[in-house]
Amino acid sequence: MNRLHARIASFSRPATAFSTTPEPRTIGSFARGRQITGGNFLFAGFLVEAPDTAIWDLPMPDEGFETEIHGFTWLDDLAAVGDHHATKRAQDWTHAWIAKNGRGAGPGWTPDLTGRRLIRWINHAILLLNGQEREVSEAYFRSLAAQTIFLSRRWKAASPGLPRFEALTGLIYAGLALDGMDAHVGHATRALAQECSREIDADGGLSTRNPEELLEVFTLLNWAAAALQDMGQSPGVAHIAAIEAVAPVLRALRHADGGLARFHGGGRGLEGRLDRSLASSGVKAVSNEGLAMGYARISHGRTSVIADAARPPRAEASANGHASTLAFELTSGRRPVIVNCGSGATFGKSWRRAGRATPSHSTLGLEGLSSSRLGTAGKLIERA
Repeated sequence: MNRLHARIASFSRPATAFSTTPEPRTIGSFARGRQITGGNFLFAGFLVEAPDTAIWDLPMPDEGFETEIHGFTWLDDLAAVGDHHATKRAQDWTHAWIAKNGRGAGPGWTPDLTGRRLIRWINHAILLLNGQEREVSEAYFRSLAAQTIFLSRRWKAASPGLPRFEALTGLIYAGLALDGMDAHVGHATRALAQECSREIDADGGLSTRNPEELLEVFTLLNWAAAALQDMGQSPGVAHIAAIEAVAPVLRALRHADGGLARFHGGGRGLEGRLDRSLASSGVKAVSNEGLAMGYARISHGRTSVIADAARPPRAEASANGHASTLAFELTSGRRPVIVNCGSGATFGKSWRRAGRATPSHSTLGLEGLSSSRLGTAGKLIERA
């Protein structure tokens, strides 16, 4: 159904311009951008070395690798480099995607990937359009409009949680930025507020209990709120309440060195993203006494301890969960002293599975058994 709707959307009335000048809100990695311009492509745990090869001509070692490049987060990294070579690759590869996949082809036509891609295309519009011919610009705006129409019809097909937040944030972004697309903003804003009420509990946590995922959701909510406010519109009440609830939780889950605790598939977070997101939210509150999303925190001076003190995520929320009951991490100053291994997903499926087991965590283990076991479809099942 996604491809059918993408094909139909490609015949929609094209946008012709931005209603406001886009400002980049996503910041990538300079080092990663250098790797990409040098022909080293690391996605979904696979490294492909292919100098002077377009990203769409790479041999795809895994479905996850191909899916990830269709989200265009690598645009952030190329923009961080920003030189002639990085700019040319960003422009050429984006235009090539439009020519190859713009009418519904390829694996990139899912609501979450489309939302992620729209955010990057709009954020880096100046980079992508600088010095381009008119026909290239027209194709770019035509594709933006098609993706916006697609999202307006298919965002509900995104899985609840982070994928749906990405889809709705992308729809709000595009609706506000593109001429003639503002009709989608009101509905998307209300839907985003409803998702906040449904997915973020009163204490500011997610059912997945993944700290890095919570940061990604928080970042998207901040971006959407800022985009709405910049255009003189108000985010939903539940949207603002979610931002205010999540900020103290993230502060509680941040170690003394500024990184997030590694639990339930989450890593430390992209460099600087947590600080930027907390600052842009304007929320100064800190977490109250008690658990923050099921984690206990002890800190003194420049030393912090964060422990998993709640039941593991269950059912659908456990798809990336770890058997980490009572595991803890300790950081002193800028030095992590005791850590969990974190997600092994960047090293492939086998390492991902190993990283989810109890022996990959700093906790008590008995004869190598995990405190929870993996059930069907990779979901966690608590042991009796």
